[in-house]
Amino acid sequence: MKNDETLQTDLQNAIKWEPLLSAAKIGITRHPIKLTRLLMGGIAVITCLTTGSALAQNRPNQARPATTATDNAGTPSGSQLGSYRNERADAWIPLEAEKRQAINTDLQATVVELLELFHDAKQSHWNLRGPLYFPLHESLQEYADMYRKYADVLAERQLQIGNPADGRTETIVNTANLPKFPGGFLSDRQVLEIMTERIYTIAKRVRARIESTGKNGDEVTSNKFQDLSYELDRQVWQFRSHML
Repeated sequence: MKNDETLQTDLQNAIKWEPLLSAAKIGITRHPIKLTRLLMGGIAVITCLTTGSALAQNRPNQARPATTATDNAGTPSGSQLGSYRNERADAWIPLEAEKRQAINTDLQATVVELLELFHDAKQSHWNLRGPLYFPLHESLQEYADMYRKYADVLAERQLQIGNPADGRTETIVNTANLPKFPGGFLSDRQVLEIMTERIYTIAKRVRARIESTGKNGDEVTSNKFQDLSYELDRQVWQFRSHML
């Protein structure tokens, strides 16, 4: 026999369905086929929903197993993933393995020097004072853009030959091998002397690297250094023309 709770549930369902059953009777009289199909379909949907709800309420709660440290032991952390280096891809590096380190040394040195020059040019561009303010202000911005452009080009060349580029601030400070740049406001004469000396120093280093990379058989990098050398020599000439 059904218990009181089951009888009460059946009674509630019967009350819910009574209007639909009454409508079905009227539909059968007027439109015996069309309305009957629609109403009986609705009753079937309600029955499914009611049954599903009852099953969900009666289903015992199953706790999800807790994740433990052991479960995650096989998942590598960010530091464990490494550099994703595929040794099989080394065959596609466009330079022999024994030549890469020497070429990368020249490239890395030039990248940090250009990044240092970029900051120096911006520092001068911002803090410049004097009669030559306008022409030097504009030139310094142009030079800064050029330093950043070639630093990017040469850093990408490092990656092409299988080495990472290092443009961190700490690396620039420790390896650019240039005197500390002065802070505060700078006169146009100061900027001309300081920047010309720094650009000329880097230009000499780049000329030496044109030869060394050529001897090491990397004509591509050597050509990039030649392009940079032309730009640096042009800047030294332009700054020299302002000096009296």
